[in-house]
Amino acid sequence: MLKRTQIYFPEDMLFALKKRAYEEKTNVSNVIRKAISYFLLKEKKRDWVKDSLWNMVGAGSSKDKDLSISHDKYLYGK
Repeated sequence: MLKRTQIYFPEDMLFALKKRAYEEKTNVSNVIRKAISYFLLKEKKRDWVKDSLWNMVGAGSSKDKDLSISHDKYLYGK
């Protein structure tokens, strides 16, 4: 069952999607669904246990409790 949603695209991206849909003789919705399915399948197959960046999650600690919110302030003084 398909559910309706609304997505905003930059003009150049929408043009590219329409062009791809025309070339594949389908519609923009199908092109987007196909791209998202490919992306999700690729992410699902990713071996997060072996991902060196993923292994860094939680490795550090700080007395500052708002790092995820105020990281620009701490990194750049903004």
